[in-house]
Amino acid sequence: MSTGSKRARSPRSPEPRREKRSPYKDTEFPLFPLERFSDKPVQFRQPVEIGSFSYDEERNTRMDDSQLKYYYPPEVNNNLSDNYDKYIERDQSIPEHIDALLECLTHIKETNKTPGLTEANFVCYRGIMTKIFCTPYARRDPWELGATLHRGTIYIEEHETEYKRKSRQEQNARLHRMCYWGYRFESLCTIPKAPSELQGNDDPVLEERKNDVVNTNIQYCSVVRTKIHNKSIIMGAEVDCITEKKSTQDPLRQYVELKTTKQFTRERDQHNFEKFKLIKFWAQSFLPGIPRIVVGFRDDDGYLRSVQTLKTLEIPRMVRGKGYWDATVCLNFANAFLDWLQRQITVDNPKATYTITFKEPFRAIEIVYEGEKNSFLTEAYLEKC
Repeated sequence: MSTGSKRARSPRSPEPRREKRSPYKDTEFPLFPLERFSDKPVQFRQPVEIGSFSYDEERNTRMDDSQLKYYYPPEVNNNLSDNYDKYIERDQSIPEHIDALLECLTHIKETNKTPGLTEANFVCYRGIMTKIFCTPYARRDPWELGATLHRGTIYIEEHETEYKRKSRQEQNARLHRMCYWGYRFESLCTIPKAPSELQGNDDPVLEERKNDVVNTNIQYCSVVRTKIHNKSIIMGAEVDCITEKKSTQDPLRQYVELKTTKQFTRERDQHNFEKFKLIKFWAQSFLPGIPRIVVGFRDDDGYLRSVQTLKTLEIPRMVRGKGYWDATVCLNFANAFLDWLQRQITVDNPKATYTITFKEPFRAIEIVYEGEKNSFLTEAYLEKC
């Protein structure tokens, strides 16, 4: 006889929780969401100069400060097109890799016996770190890097992308002249001796700089050592000029970066300047510890109309709350990207290389192991270091 009772059902076991799969491969570093980089900024150690070198008129390297110029304010209303017909340009089709930086590191190691001074997790030029810092907000600027691992250090060089090569080869006359304006501004802001040595406002060097021929072979580079969180970095960075005689204690605080931009004639000009240019100005000077940037504002005809000095560390506050870019995101993004790079680059062989690319659709950075090809560390460096 049925009792009318129903058989008790055993409780249903909960289904195992499935982790949300990332749409990205392990060899891809996703940009988004950027919010994950907006927490408290990681520590950035104040850069210290460990060496320097120069390129002369013929693009030969010299392990000295011979091409370091001094800053002296320019006169406004100068025509930045003056001497354009005498312009001497460096041949950008010749790949220089990081040869001069490696030569300088070798020189430092031979002349400075401080233990570990030239050892770091990463070695590269400042321009590469600037690209990395700006990538969260420069989402339409493709780039390509080459990397190799040697004795625990990742060396990185920049590759010229097809887009950049084509742009350089097809540059029209107007853009070519505008590039010249930037170099011409530098020549009008610099003199070959310290301002304290000038014989008043009538010193001949002040007039002579107006007749200077721009030669982009000439450069002075500082080599600095810094740290992002737990990763040590050695960078080579071109320096435009210095305020006074170079200090042996802390020369970085004397350095000056020179920039030109279009003067503001409408509200949109200031918006573009703050959103697209200031982030690069800031990153370029923040990374090597250059404290000030002198900006020349020019009109559409290439005449210098005004000059303004910006303090590097104050630039992020100029755009705070405007939604253009965030320095904290830049720093944290770079830190996370470098961590990822260390996990990806594992073949410790100076002849083996990796290619790192950021390209359309600009949602992730990709890395590919190339094997033993495209090596760029010089034999001279490998023999001595």
